[in-house]
Amino acid sequence: MSWRTGSKLFIEIWPLIQANIPDREERIEFTGELLEVFTRGDMDPWDVEDVHPDIRAAMRQVGIEITEPERYKSDPDS
Repeated sequence: MSWRTGSKLFIEIWPLIQANIPDREERIEFTGELLEVFTRGDMDPWDVEDVHPDIRAAMRQVGIEITEPERYKSDPDS
């Protein structure tokens, strides 16, 4: 999967994740695991890090580097 395809697909899936996993901690954990799969498939996490704070929290949880951490200093999970 190309990084563009992966980013586009993840962004399309994200609203479904939000709608179907109401518990924030569970959503962050699931999203982190999904992001690991997508990044192994060559998705650039930079493309999705500014979509939602929960995505950044999931990235942090699984050790995916955030490209511009200074931009997100007001995140609740920073």
